[in-house]
Amino acid sequence: MGLGKLKDKLLSGYPGGYRHMRRGTQPVDGPPPFEVPADPSDRRSRIPPTGYREYWYPALPAKDVRKDRPEVLRMLGADVVFFRDEDGEVQALLDRCPHRSVYLSMGRCYFKGFLTCPYHGATFDGDGNCVAFLTEGPDSKMTGAPGMRARKYPTVNIKGMVFVWMGDGEPVAPEEDIPPEMFEQHNIFRPSFTMFDCNWVLVLENTMDAHNAFMVHRNALRILKSRLGGRPRTPLGYRVTLVNEKNVHYRPGEGKSHVEKYYEDEKGEVPYQMYYPGVDGVWPLHRWRLLWTWLFDRKARKQGQMPGRLQPRQADSPDVNEWNGTRLPGMSRTGGNNEFLRSTRWAVPVEANLTRMVYLNVERYAQRPGIVRRLWSGMTWPYRNWELNFNFRNQDYDAEKYVQYAAPEYLSSTDSVVVAMRRLFVEHARDVQRRREREEELPESPEETEAERMVREVDAEVAAASQTFDADRLEEELLRRV
Repeated sequence: MGLGKLKDKLLSGYPGGYRHMRRGTQPVDGPPPFEVPADPSDRRSRIPPTGYREYWYPALPAKDVRKDRPEVLRMLGADVVFFRDEDGEVQALLDRCPHRSVYLSMGRCYFKGFLTCPYHGATFDGDGNCVAFLTEGPDSKMTGAPGMRARKYPTVNIKGMVFVWMGDGEPVAPEEDIPPEMFEQHNIFRPSFTMFDCNWVLVLENTMDAHNAFMVHRNALRILKSRLGGRPRTPLGYRVTLVNEKNVHYRPGEGKSHVEKYYEDEKGEVPYQMYYPGVDGVWPLHRWRLLWTWLFDRKARKQGQMPGRLQPRQADSPDVNEWNGTRLPGMSRTGGNNEFLRSTRWAVPVEANLTRMVYLNVERYAQRPGIVRRLWSGMTWPYRNWELNFNFRNQDYDAEKYVQYAAPEYLSSTDSVVVAMRRLFVEHARDVQRRREREEELPESPEETEAERMVREVDAEVAAASQTFDADRLEEELLRRV
């Protein structure tokens, strides 16, 4: 009997012995099984749990694929096996031998550039062709047989990262799906990876959640410098931009949006503590943060970006582009228009309840950086990577993994970005577009879902009830297209 079972038996006979199974067989801190709503009018029901397939996805560093043995990776519910061909390039096949469906990844690369199945010795080249069948000898009729061709996934190697085309259709140019800074000459690329026990949709929706900063992230190191907790509190939804049917992000411009000015005082600043009459208390509970945030406020004043003094939106802002915000098939782009660092959080579906987070971190340089710059960048990167992609990002994970996705929602105006993202996925994903091109029958899309109605109506109610905010400034639509 294992120690865990022995412990359960001992505890179950005492007062409080029920605690270890408070959620039944599901661990108390374990995520709920991922399910989509059954209502077809709910856009969430149309988002595939294992992701959209007609796209390029990041797989693994090329250096992780050895010459003598293959590497396996589950992506979008499919097992993909990677090995090197005769030219040393990384190739990818479905991890299934077409003979008897054994895992090819359990085999070896006995011959340079070829992968051999461990069961009967079927040997495949980088295009999936069976070029030898070792157990039947050189005259085997299995060699070259049409039915013995393994499924091939096209691959490209960019800055040492292998990207895979997971679709059934013709691959698009890699530049269509892979961030542009990955193709720039002098950049330094440092990828990092982690696994999340939740669905990829939850990861993306949380990343676009515009109003959890002063709750989920309030104690993240990079947010502790902010008097406003990262984003000012507001009961109004952000105005969202859908750019060329490829991505969505907050309304462009310095300060993101005028809706963040909702709680501005007569000095044009957003208060740090606010009174909540329902609990007869204030939030945040304490004012410790103000002991040090004044220093960062002072620095921001010099730069003309005082927290609480939000800048007007610029109509010609460079933030209006196809690579900011959340982009199909599962990218969340951070860093804004930072000239130095662009970080892409790419949620790669593995299974319905598992996501591989790939962080494409790129330091951008107009010319090759000198040795001092490279040394300093390398020395400081472990901390910078931890602060951004783990200390900050894992706080999101601790919240998003507990979402019961199929349950009914009651949304606020501040969920405007989330519903816009769902609309982007369901109506504009390449999988959907190609089905339209094949004239396949698609579910009829409602003009307005229940979720969108709730967001719109609450937005109007807040504006109408406000004594200080100019309701005329909310005439523009919650979602606009460019």
